[in-house]
Amino acid sequence: MIEGPLSAMDSGVAEPVLLTLVAPASLGESVADLLLEAPEFVSGFTSSAASGHGARLRFEAVSERVRGRGRRTRFELVLGRGDATALLARLRASLGDANVYYWICPMLECGNLGEPAHSGAEP
Repeated sequence: MIEGPLSAMDSGVAEPVLLTLVAPASLGESVADLLLEAPEFVSGFTSSAASGHGARLRFEAVSERVRGRGRRTRFELVLGRGDATALLARLRASLGDANVYYWICPMLECGNLGEPAHSGAEP
């Protein structure tokens, strides 16, 4: 379940986004720890096992090169656009040139099926 600061979405102050991080499996615990150490940006997140594919992928082990895919951990979190930028800066400072890929997408809506939906466009 993706968790995030829904109050930011309710108030209309912050532009809500979905930040996705894809890290080598060997860095999964380190990235999770860094996210947990940033409660001012991260109220919760989802992590899952993933596989990375592609010609530009940096493999962490010989076995990954043989298989043609790399073991990864994917993190997804909802937060304000400014918080996403600040969190990425903190991760860069902590992880240096680690092989962590990310993307940011606008969050149109999120919520719990048992509660009213929260939209980035509504006040």
